[in-house]
Amino acid sequence: MRSNIRFTFLLVFFLALQNNFAQNTLKPVAKFSFNDKKDVDEVSNIKPRLVGVNFVEDRFGNNNHAAFVYGNADSYINLGNYPALKPKIGSISLWVKIEKETWAGRGYKSNPILLTKCSNEDSFYEAYGIYYDLEGSRLDASCARDSLRQIGVRGTTKTERFVWHHLVVTYDNNYFTFYIDGVLQRKALKNFETKFLETDSVLIGISANKRNDRYMEGAVDDIEFYDRVLNQDEVLMLFHAPNPNRFALIMQRIGMGLFALIGVLILYLLIRFQLNRKMKRERERLEVNTKLLETELRVNRALMNPHFIFNSLNTLHNYILTHNVDKASDYLLKFSKLIRKILDSNMSDSISLEMELELIERYLEIEGLRFKEHIKHAVQIDPDIIPSTIIIPIMMIQPFIENSVWHGLRDKKGEKMISISFSFFENDYIQCIIEDNGTGRKAKGPNVVEKKSLATTFVEQRLDLLNKIHNLKCSLTITDKPDNQGTIVKIILPILKK
Repeated sequence: MRSNIRFTFLLVFFLALQNNFAQNTLKPVAKFSFNDKKDVDEVSNIKPRLVGVNFVEDRFGNNNHAAFVYGNADSYINLGNYPALKPKIGSISLWVKIEKETWAGRGYKSNPILLTKCSNEDSFYEAYGIYYDLEGSRLDASCARDSLRQIGVRGTTKTERFVWHHLVVTYDNNYFTFYIDGVLQRKALKNFETKFLETDSVLIGISANKRNDRYMEGAVDDIEFYDRVLNQDEVLMLFHAPNPNRFALIMQRIGMGLFALIGVLILYLLIRFQLNRKMKRERERLEVNTKLLETELRVNRALMNPHFIFNSLNTLHNYILTHNVDKASDYLLKFSKLIRKILDSNMSDSISLEMELELIERYLEIEGLRFKEHIKHAVQIDPDIIPSTIIIPIMMIQPFIENSVWHGLRDKKGEKMISISFSFFENDYIQCIIEDNGTGRKAKGPNVVEKKSLATTFVEQRLDLLNKIHNLKCSLTITDKPDNQGTIVKIILPILKK
């Protein structure tokens, strides 16, 4: 891969050197490039006369680098009348773009591109000339000595208008040769010495002849005169000559690219700024909403503790009213220990499953003192669960155990049983199932229903808030067993980070 890159670089470098060398060896005796509206022979510094001429883009797209004549008597170029333009043996190279076929005028049906005379005659007068033939739509070149000796060379194919073409004529005493776009059209036998009319100039775009009065509409560029005959390779070098503004064009394109890149970068930064600003506002709004939800969550949880404490104090009150001092004392002792545990955990929004299990045990132990019949309970934990490592939201399970005791088992005749199980659910959640064999959720009066629905509503609200705050999918399902044989509560809680 690297060798290919080196080879390509060396080839390009060699071609560039070859091209520069070729350009240096091709030294014209007169040159009109018209670059940047330059109206001067760049070799001798002689100024031509430009009449009704405009400057346009050249074949490379460089603005004001070519001259345009408009196909009438008031628009032409007089290059001048001095020896460099009339070598006895020489070559003439130029670029031309024919735009409109100009039929105005009289005489031969050709538009003159470049012409200088050898005599004052009205016919057979061109020392050398290049034309665009209107009837054949072809480029022609010709030279003459007199009416007995005139040489004409016609292009082999029709000329496409609105396209730049490179034309070269070469001549000596023996041959007259015509090239179009680097391709030899014909090398015609001449066998006479070229002569020039001393008083005539070299004209572009006009014939300046009474009998043959014609004009050319189009652009010309890079007109060069040589005092020798150019060979085929040299003609091709002129045809493939590089853009004189190639480095400036490259820099211009780089500048445009950088400008576009900077524009895109600025646009990107503006969009990013707006997005960051919008995201910041949205983040601030979410933070406010989160704080409000978290505050609501704490208030909601705080409401649940008094709910449980009220029930416990009500039991203690009943013991006191019945003068059952021993049970009241035992109950108060166990109750105080449970309250202590709740207070210890109440500073946080979460609790370890291990602590939750201990609170459940103590709660069921206290509730067991309320009933004459003993309440049996069983806690089952999935073997994969390590309770000390699992963190869940606080006070989410106890309300349903309380509901099972107070609304399901309290009026139950016979064995009273409550089972609690914990298992993993979709890796990130803990599923807790609370099942009792109580009397179900049948109505036992408005107060009981109100208390039960209050605890359930608290938990449902907290689960909804947790889902909103942390984008979770917690859920609560309560199912009644057939024939009011008990209730099954299924609650799915998130496993929180420590």
